[in-house]
Amino acid sequence: MKVAYAYEFDAANPMVQSGHPASILAQLQGRGMDVAPVFPLGRNTQLLFAPKAAWHRLRGRVYRPDREPRYLHSLARQVQTRVRGLLPDVVFAPGSHSVARLDIACPIVFCADATFANVLDTYDSFSQCAPEFIAQGHAQERAALGRCAAAVFPSEWAARSAIDFYGTDPARVHVVPFGANVDAPDSPTVHNWIEHRDLSSLRVLFVGREWERKGADIVMAACEQLHSSGYDVSVDLVGIVEPPLPLHNWVRNHGLLDKRDPIQKRVLENLFAHAHFLFVPSRAEAYGMVFCEAAAYGLPNLTSTVGGIPSIVRHGHSGYMLPPDAPVQAWAAVLAGAMDSPEAYRTMARASRADYEIRLNWDAFVSRLVEIFASVIKNVRN
Repeated sequence: MKVAYAYEFDAANPMVQSGHPASILAQLQGRGMDVAPVFPLGRNTQLLFAPKAAWHRLRGRVYRPDREPRYLHSLARQVQTRVRGLLPDVVFAPGSHSVARLDIACPIVFCADATFANVLDTYDSFSQCAPEFIAQGHAQERAALGRCAAAVFPSEWAARSAIDFYGTDPARVHVVPFGANVDAPDSPTVHNWIEHRDLSSLRVLFVGREWERKGADIVMAACEQLHSSGYDVSVDLVGIVEPPLPLHNWVRNHGLLDKRDPIQKRVLENLFAHAHFLFVPSRAEAYGMVFCEAAAYGLPNLTSTVGGIPSIVRHGHSGYMLPPDAPVQAWAAVLAGAMDSPEAYRTMARASRADYEIRLNWDAFVSRLVEIFASVIKNVRN
C-alpha cells in the first residue's frame, strides 16, 4: 500500500500539532509501508491576505487567511503536483486544509481533532470572528468532508459535529482515539511506580501553555484550599512561560519543555513518573493529548467534561471529570479523597495505564487507520 502523506506543515516535527502528525507518520513508516512525504507545503499565499487580516483586527475581529479559497487551492495544487507520478493508493492528511480542494483519483482520508464548528467561539483564537472568516471556515470543512472517503476523529464530540452540523454520511466518519506522544515506560515499571506511590504527600502535575483556558487558576485555587485544610500537596507546572501571579513555595514552574531536547524531554518524563495526578481542568479542549500521556504513566486524570475529553477519560474508572465551572471545593475534594483512600487510587491508576495499553496508543490508532485505508481502497477498486 502506497500512502501519500500530505500536510502543510512539517509532519515529522514532534512539536507540530501536539505531535500527532509525527506519531502517525512514524507508525506508518515503522510498519514498512510505502509512505511518500508530501509536506511541508508552501504557505506564502496567505501573505496576500495580510492586509485583510489587519483590517479586521483593527475592528476587533479575528480573521485568518488559512481558509481563504485561493490558499486552499494553492495547497491542493501543490499536493497534486508532488503526487503526480507516484500513483498512491490513498492520500492521507493529519488535518483537513491540504485536502479541502484536492481533486485526485485515489481516495482521500484525513484525521482531525475537531471540526470548524467545534472550535468556533470555543477557543480565543476562534472568538469574535469576522463573518467572512466564519463562512470560509464552514465552507472549507464541508469541502474536506465532502471530498474524503473517510474522516477520522479521536472523539465522539468531533464526529457528531461532522455528522450533525455538516451532514456527513455517518458511514464515512470514524472515531479512533489518538495516542500518547511519549516514549512510554514498560508495564512492569509503571505498575511498580503505582504500588509505591506515597499518597501522604500528593504531587500534582499541570501541563498546558494557556493559563486560563487550561484551568491553571483552578489548579492553584484547589491546591491552596487543600493546604489550608492541612494536606501536603505540591504542584509542578509545565508549559507556562510566565505565570500571571506569584507562585507559592509548593509550586514549581518548569516553563515550556521541548521534547526534541534530550535533557528537557527527560525532565518531562521524570515529572510524569513522580506525579500522582495530572490535573488539567480545561475550559475548552478539542481533545487533549496530554491526558493520553498521563495514562501511559498510570496517572489518573482530573479534568473537565468539555470537548473531546470524555472520549479519553472514563469518569470514576480511569480518572475524574467535573464541569469546568464546578466550585473549587469540588476539585479539592477529589484530590483529598484520593489521599484518604490509597487503594481506590491505585485501582484507578492501574485502570488508567490499562486504557493506554488497549486504546490510547498510536499502535492502536494506526492499526485502525490502516484498516480504514484498506476499506476505502477496496471500495474504489470495486
